[in-house]
Amino acid sequence: MARHTLIPYGRNMTDESISLKALTELKNLRMQACAELQNRTRQPLVYTRSTALELLSIEKPRTPRMEKRDSVAWAVVPSLQRRCHVRGVKYLAWTGPLETQVVGRHYECVTPVCAWAHYAAVLPLDELIVLGESMMRRDKRLKRAEIDDFVRFIAGADRFEGIRRCRLALRVIRENTDSSMETRTRLALMRYGLPAPDVNYELTVAGTSRSLYLDMAYPTLKIAIEYDGNHHRFSSDQVLRDDKRRDMIEAMGWRYLKVTFVDLSNERAEEELSQRVATAMEKVLRIPVPLEPRLAIEQVCDGHRLKRKPIWEHRARLFAN
Repeated sequence: MARHTLIPYGRNMTDESISLKALTELKNLRMQACAELQNRTRQPLVYTRSTALELLSIEKPRTPRMEKRDSVAWAVVPSLQRRCHVRGVKYLAWTGPLETQVVGRHYECVTPVCAWAHYAAVLPLDELIVLGESMMRRDKRLKRAEIDDFVRFIAGADRFEGIRRCRLALRVIRENTDSSMETRTRLALMRYGLPAPDVNYELTVAGTSRSLYLDMAYPTLKIAIEYDGNHHRFSSDQVLRDDKRRDMIEAMGWRYLKVTFVDLSNERAEEELSQRVATAMEKVLRIPVPLEPRLAIEQVCDGHRLKRKPIWEHRARLFAN
């Protein structure tokens, strides 16, 4: 297994979402590694966590250092007494609901949602949200689950380590995002008390039947927020397309805010980004839009907070009076 070089598990802050091509290459490498592993044991192996994500071509989250060992294959067992000591295999004892599927006709792994639940005990809550959204991409080639799959799985579970974290995550997880960095952008804004923007908002180009999908948007305020990854900066053709796209959006009366990895590089940068968005809101509403002190991600997922109406709805009532 050590012969096969796998894509590094942990990624730097500057890294972008992994492409379908890279995910497919990683899947093929992992299948080769699993074939070699299964030749060394008669025990049926059901793969989970990072191994399952690789087999399912799902982008992996940022994980604690203890989880960043690609040469190790993760397998799930009902109890540690049922494990077989095989070099290169790390076991997860799991007593919750188990759903599996077969990949490549030979390799059994847990389903995407089950893998997500298996991560709940070790992932920070924000990365659990990122992982859930990475399983539900707008691109159908990358879509592995729907929100109903998550809801059904958690509703059918009695208890397991991390189930509370899963329930919190489900309050803010959204389908049809395009990248993990877009998810992290949305969460950064919510950490400073701003309402969650809509994801992949469909905007019809004036005078045409053509639509644009905005990464994030506050439609009532006509504020568009777009995350620009590395490919946007290193391709001249892409830069020209982005400029034309921005011109079209602004020509329809929208304010356009661009986000890059620099805006998410640390807490101070995230606060400055949130202030940029709040300032754009102030220009539309003509009232102050104060930020809150940085919230813990658990506070972001608080049900009462999520039910609060955005400030512009209060503003509309003031106008009505």
